[in-house]
Order: sequence, then C-alpha cells, then structure tokens
Amino acid sequence: MATTKNAKQPAHRPSRRQHIIGAAVRVFGRNGFAETSIQDIADEAQVVPTAVYYHFDGKDELLELAMRRVFDQLNEVVEAARPATEPGDAESLLRVIDAVWEWVEQNPDEARLYQVQVASASGNVKALRDEFEQRHIQRGYDYLPEGTTRNPRTAKARHAAQALAVRTLISTTMLVTALRAEGGPLSQLPSRAVLEAVRSLALRIVAAEQTPTKPAVARV
Repeated sequence: MATTKNAKQPAHRPSRRQHIIGAAVRVFGRNGFAETSIQDIADEAQVVPTAVYYHFDGKDELLELAMRRVFDQLNEVVEAARPATEPGDAESLLRVIDAVWEWVEQNPDEARLYQVQVASASGNVKALRDEFEQRHIQRGYDYLPEGTTRNPRTAKARHAAQALAVRTLISTTMLVTALRAEGGPLSQLPSRAVLEAVRSLALRIVAAEQTPTKPAVARV
C-alpha cells in the first residue's frame, strides 16, 4: 500500500539519523532548548518519538549533534575561503566574510540555531563552542600585525587590544545576522548594503591594529 505524505517514517533507515538531526536544528532554532520536546522533533522529522530514541539518548545529545553540525559547516566554509596554510591579509579576510555571509543566507536554520544557542551553551555544547572559538581566534590573529614592543606593560596592552579586535572580527558577521532577522533593526535594509558595512568595519579593525599608537605627550 502506498505511503501517504504525512505518514511517520521508519526508524531504521541509514539516513534517518541525519534526517532527525536536521529536524532538531530547525526546532531548536525556532523554540530554543527548554521549549523543545522530543515529540516536537519527531513531528518535525515526521517520525514517531520512539524512532528518535532509537538513534539518540535524548534532547541533550541531539542539541550537541545539531551544534556540531553548525560548527563543522562553518569550519569548512572558512577553511575553503582561506586555507590555514595561506597567510591572512585584507583580501582573504573579505573572502572569509563573504563566504560566511553566503552560508548564513543559504542555511537560515543553522544560522538561527547558532544565534539562539551559542551564548547560553553549557556542558558538551559549551566545550564545542570554546573549541570553535579558539580555533578561529587563532586564525583571526593572522590578519593582525605582529607586535615588536619589548616593554611588558605595552606588550600586554597590545595583546589585549588584539584579542578584542579578533573577537570583534569573528562575532560581527554572525551576530549582525540576528539584527537582520524578521522584525530586527536591520531587517529593512538590503542584504548587500549590510554586508558592505560589515566588510568595511572588518577592514577598519585590521587597519587600526596596523597603525601604531603614538604615546601622549605631556603639556607644560
């Protein structure tokens, strides 16, 4: 007998696991972790709840795997735009920003999940987030000039400034997408205009770190 469009799917198909993770990405992104149930994910995946438990221990594992999918995709996008073996410069920085922007445009569910969960991550998801951030922080330093000062206090201040610059570079592209969500303060602006603003800001951050700060001269 033919299967109807809304019929529940069997649990044992080899591809069912990835199908359920995809459903979890969408539901967690819409509702958040606390407001999502296994039944919600099962309904989204068009399977029965026992099919979800056949593959996964529960919500915690599904959220971890959903976030792992997001981080893995972003890692691949950034690596393709600028392989780790290539030096960082303004051109490669803009390639990375453009590539991540395109990923956000093409993967709204994953982007929404990132926005909803990355700030409140805990447990295994926090460990994944910290690993992801550390990886891209290290890559971000490639775009900044190496310090040459021998003064420990100046070197420490410079390192703090560069760390802030790198984190700003990383967060700007992703977090600005939240402002572009439906009803957000940037939702009425053309996508290209917002992207150009992000690109311009990134170049200004790098340029600021490349321009040495002159010490203040005391006036008498």
